[in-house]
Amino acid sequence: MIGAALCFVGHQACEATVPLAIGLAIDASVASGEPTALVLTLAGLIALFGVLTMCYRWFARLAGAAEIDEGHHLRTELAGRVMGGRGVRRRHGELLSIASSDADLAAGAVVWVSGLAGATAALAVSSAILLGIDLRLGAGLIVTAAAVTFALNALSPWLSRRVETQQETLAAASALATDLVTGLRVLHGLGAQRNAAARYREVSRHAERAGVRAGAAKAVQLGATVLAGGIVLAVSAAAAGLLALDGAITVGSFVAAVGAAQFISEPLAGIGLHLQIGASAKASAGRVAAVLAEAPDEPGATADDDAPLELDLRAGELVGVVARPAVVERAVAALRGDPGARGAVLRVDGEAGPVHVEPHRPDLFAGTIADNLALGRPADDAAPPDPGPAVAAAGAAEFVDAQPRGLAEPVRDRGLSLSGGQRQRLALARALHADPPVLVLVESTTAVDSVTEEIVADGIRSLRHPAGAGRTTVVFTTSPVLLSRTDRVVVVGEDGASVTGGHHDLLVRDAGYRAAVLG
Repeated sequence: MIGAALCFVGHQACEATVPLAIGLAIDASVASGEPTALVLTLAGLIALFGVLTMCYRWFARLAGAAEIDEGHHLRTELAGRVMGGRGVRRRHGELLSIASSDADLAAGAVVWVSGLAGATAALAVSSAILLGIDLRLGAGLIVTAAAVTFALNALSPWLSRRVETQQETLAAASALATDLVTGLRVLHGLGAQRNAAARYREVSRHAERAGVRAGAAKAVQLGATVLAGGIVLAVSAAAAGLLALDGAITVGSFVAAVGAAQFISEPLAGIGLHLQIGASAKASAGRVAAVLAEAPDEPGATADDDAPLELDLRAGELVGVVARPAVVERAVAALRGDPGARGAVLRVDGEAGPVHVEPHRPDLFAGTIADNLALGRPADDAAPPDPGPAVAAAGAAEFVDAQPRGLAEPVRDRGLSLSGGQRQRLALARALHADPPVLVLVESTTAVDSVTEEIVADGIRSLRHPAGAGRTTVVFTTSPVLLSRTDRVVVVGEDGASVTGGHHDLLVRDAGYRAAVLG
């Protein structure tokens, strides 16, 4: 940043001396008619423009690199702070906005500092040139420029407040949009799509109004900057013209004075522009600093990892289980019969028996869709039932029917010819087609969209639990759509204690369940 500021100071100082160099060329060569002086002054102008150009190129290179590096460091620091294992009490969309746009805007402080240094240098050199031409002219310009700069700075806090409000409302809109997309399954499960859309519309319009106000403030400052430059130019040109008419200054000095006065409008405009950049940088830096300084959530107490999960069910029940991922993993391993696993005990009407477990990451095998669906059925089944109802209940009918060969369509090893959602639905259809007395499903709808999830939830309920059916189903999930179709839900808390109730009842009275299901 220091290198960029020095290079921009050099660039602006060289630009400010261009009118002086032209005025000297007029007095030394054009007015005198000396060819040698003309060649020397032209060589001086070429050298001046060479230095000017190189200074700007290095300023752009150094400032751009510093700004990119600073933005990168801020983003990585924020990411490390947020993902370091100890949570930050902010919504995901707001964190995304701060770690992206606010980090980049805060890094704009590099350009802000360099730009103000260069603009100040340009004003100082131009004022010195005018003072050298005539003290009265220089003094008048300095007073006018100082008054204009003070007035422009007076607008900066107002602009900062407008920009900060704009960024806060944008972050709120981004946070809500992220939450709505992330919780789309929840919205469909609760039937709250209209309320969510109305809420987002309100937040978005608030952000729109804040953006318009911030844009108006920037326009006012930009207009004030242009007006200020015009005032300085008019005052200086008029004063220099009067001095030239009186013979107090030469023609070359008049050209230099008018050129310097005209150039002054550029650094004044630069001051206005860089004040805008600074206002955005300060507002964003405050938001970034607030996240970095925020006290993280302390990790809560965890359940005893060795305590087994005991499930006492009644035949014919559809039961949902909500627990921490570690508890679910151990319980599934125990129900599968993995050696040494002691994570769960499942009893139906007081008796333990065989359980069919369909894991979260199922295995598919090379063969046809029909071959994969047949796995799990008895080998001596002389007249296997039609897999169509199971395929429909799993929400897989649409993609199976779309295959050229239908159920005879080949499937590559591990289901690599299918998408993640298709693999998950086909594995669920296989488990439903096996029709075991006790079926355990683990997060069986994580790879499907909300509409398909509704189909799957209704399909499991209608296929396995019609009136009088004796099949029992356990669903390990946090999906509100699936949980809303269950007869009851078992919630395993952080302390290992279990709470049982209906889905809607638990949403009202159990904050832990509400947080786990609705996020």
